[in-house]
Amino acid sequence: MLTPARTFAIALACLLLAVACGGGGEAETEPTAPGVIVGGPSGPAATTAAPTGSSTEPSITDEPTDAPTPEPRLVSLDWLAGSVAVPGLEGGIAAPHIDNGLQNAIQGALAGFGGEASFVVHNLTDGRYAASGESRTWYAASTYKAAVLLEAYRQRDAGALDFEEKLKVTEEYTQYDQGTLEYLEIKEDDEITVRDAVAGMIVVSDTPLAVLMSETVGYENIDGTLRSIGATTMEVGNTELPTSAIDLAQLMIAIVSGQGVSGASRDEMLSLMAQEWFAEGIIAGLPGGTSYAHKSGSLGANVHDAGIVWGPGGPYVIVVMTDGSEGWPPIASVSAAVYNYFAANP
Repeated sequence: MLTPARTFAIALACLLLAVACGGGGEAETEPTAPGVIVGGPSGPAATTAAPTGSSTEPSITDEPTDAPTPEPRLVSLDWLAGSVAVPGLEGGIAAPHIDNGLQNAIQGALAGFGGEASFVVHNLTDGRYAASGESRTWYAASTYKAAVLLEAYRQRDAGALDFEEKLKVTEEYTQYDQGTLEYLEIKEDDEITVRDAVAGMIVVSDTPLAVLMSETVGYENIDGTLRSIGATTMEVGNTELPTSAIDLAQLMIAIVSGQGVSGASRDEMLSLMAQEWFAEGIIAGLPGGTSYAHKSGSLGANVHDAGIVWGPGGPYVIVVMTDGSEGWPPIASVSAAVYNYFAANP
């Protein structure tokens, strides 16, 4: 179990990302909730009226009464995410080999960028690869939620986690909200299923639900899975939330190839990542109709995006991590340069 100090530090750091990070597939326009389904009483508990009259003698109705505690509401997020079909992978993951043309295209897209950047691009079909600063340690921001996603589905497939289990969203989690819980119509002490908590954590990048899910699956388990897929820097159980571009690339490969999960779970993970609302980074550099899945995150000048794109030269992993005042446009420029390079060199 994570110590209270560690939980506070992680949750507080991630809280700042709840509005600024995420992604956006075909749901770039935020949908309007058709009405959250809830169970249990929705109004205040009944109380006893105060007595009237001039008597100074105490009355039984003057005594405080214990109102019954309302049962927790079960909030459904069935409306939040649909099912987005994602392409498969033909064959295995091709071993990476440096493509100088791809490298030059990315460096050209970053020309004039006043900040610092790390990137990894790996064509999974033929292995064409470009990278710079890929081992540098960065603050993960909300990209860490992709690791929580993978661990949750691994545990479900192993029979260790029931996606219909109900979790209570206590003050321990709601205190870190910056507005997404209100949109989701989740209030303190409401209940939510694991399935819906996972969806909210990815689609709207909700931080309270991400912290709740991290504690549910266990920080040590998340980090153990990261080690098992080859990530050497990224840690979710570390208050500094370290990661690197190469670790996020490994995480994207693990998700798209379904490492440790069933084919159905692989498709569900990618479907959620394809519906992430925020689309100013990688997605902004892609032409309409392109299939993708991603998880983005930002805190201050740190702006990151990691995803999988099914491009004209086959599916590729792309991770761009930046530190500068320009925000998302440099990531969009890199994404467009990569897509155009593979389009010209399929």
